[in-house]
Amino acid sequence: MISLRRHVLTLVAVFLALAVGVVLGSTSVATSIRDAVVDREETTAGQLETTQKELNDSRLAEDRLDALAGDVTPAVTDGRLADRPVLLVVAPGASAEEVDAVAEAISGAGGIDAGRIRLTDRAVDPEADSELSALVANLPIGDAPAADADLGTQLGTALARSAMLRSEDAEPHLEDDDRATVLTTLADAEMIAFEPGTIRPGQLAVVVTGPVEDEAAAVRIASLSSTLDSEGAGVVVVSGIRPGAGTDTVVTLRSSGQEDVSTVDSGGTDAGRLATVLALAEQLERGQGDYGMRQDASAAVPSVPPRP
Repeated sequence: MISLRRHVLTLVAVFLALAVGVVLGSTSVATSIRDAVVDREETTAGQLETTQKELNDSRLAEDRLDALAGDVTPAVTDGRLADRPVLLVVAPGASAEEVDAVAEAISGAGGIDAGRIRLTDRAVDPEADSELSALVANLPIGDAPAADADLGTQLGTALARSAMLRSEDAEPHLEDDDRATVLTTLADAEMIAFEPGTIRPGQLAVVVTGPVEDEAAAVRIASLSSTLDSEGAGVVVVSGIRPGAGTDTVVTLRSSGQEDVSTVDSGGTDAGRLATVLALAEQLERGQGDYGMRQDASAAVPSVPPRP
């Protein structure tokens, strides 16, 4: 007969064996987990290092190509806009640096500075819509836009008639007094701003834009740009590359599928300035394209046309 003492010793031995097994098993599992984590960390570190190298190589290639664009721009663009007055329209969100760069590129191509008109925040503020509509309706701009036209079209018509040349004969839309009245009235209502005495009718226009918080503002500027294009000889809309900065007019125009206004999405780069000048020259021939570095661009820059 087995004694109670032997029963106890047997149970102790069993539990001791189980405890030893658990310890050995957990140590083995812990070692496996540790090894797996180390392997994963090494793999992730290697992937990050490879990705960083590829990113650095891409940035270096982009910088070199942009430097090349800067080197060839003077020779390629010289005289492309000779004697062509170009109006600069600065929309909310535009970078002052990009505006100056565009102006410099136009000057370098022989273009004539037709002045700068800045669209204020009120020009795209829904709370000022009724005032803007009533204002345009009473301006001496000739044939008014349709009564149901959106406000981008209405404001674009007023600006085009007062600050651009007709597409058919490169003559002003309005007499000088009416032009001055329209611009002054819009400025007094704080819809636009400009330096008095600096605006002359432009044959072409560049609308420099930037990211906006409200998509409706981008839509309005896009509509205004299209109206300027229809009333003049051509329009190029320029914006910089700002990843994650929100929507802008370039995105709006490209997504709409329109084929009248040209767009450039890299306005702050040498390649963007080259693209802007060549796009303006292309507009004179009623060509159109979407240029820059974003995925929805058709090419980095327009094809270089032969010299006339």
